[in-house]
Amino acid sequence: MDHFEMVEKLRTKANVSYEEAKAALEASNWDILDALVLLESEGKVNNGATKAEYTTQEKPETKAQPWNNADTKAKVSDGLGKLWAWVKKIFALGNGNQFVIRRNGDELVSMPITVMAILMIVFWPFSLIVLFVGLFLGARYSFSGPNINSNVNEVMDKAQNKAASAVQIHIEKNDGNKVE
Repeated sequence: MDHFEMVEKLRTKANVSYEEAKAALEASNWDILDALVLLESEGKVNNGATKAEYTTQEKPETKAQPWNNADTKAKVSDGLGKLWAWVKKIFALGNGNQFVIRRNGDELVSMPITVMAILMIVFWPFSLIVLFVGLFLGARYSFSGPNINSNVNEVMDKAQNKAASAVQIHIEKNDGNKVE
C-alpha cells in the first residue's frame, strides 16, 4: 500500500483531516496502528472507534455461513418437523390397516401394513417369491382397515383370478396327458 492510500485509510478510520493523518503516519514511521494510537492519545480520533477496530491488515470478507443464520435454522427445523409429522402419519396409517393372507377361505396371516412393508424392504427377494408362489398355490391377498379403498382389493382380486385361471388351464391340460 502506498503512502497516499495509507493516509486515506487512516483519515477514514480516525475521522481526521488529511494533514493530521499524514502527520501522524510520518511521526509513527508509516505504521497505521501506531498512527491511530497516536491520534487517539492526542484526542483527535472523534468517530468513536474502538481498539478492536485498529489493524494494519485488511479484514478479509467473511461469507455468511448458512447454518449460522437463525432464519435458516428455523426453516430447517420447520422442515424437519413437517417431515417427522408426515412419517408419524404414514406409520399410523400403516399400523391401523392390515395386510391379510387367506387360503380356502381361512385367514392364515394378518399383519399391519407397516410390518409387511418392512419385511418387503428387508427381505425383498424372498418376500416377492413367497407372495408370487402363494398366488399359484391358492393364496388370496387383501388389505383391510378403515383407510383402505376398495379399488386396491379389486385390482388384487383381478391378479389373483388370472393366476388361478392359469393354474386351472395347466391342470386341465395335464389331465388329458395322463398315462394310465
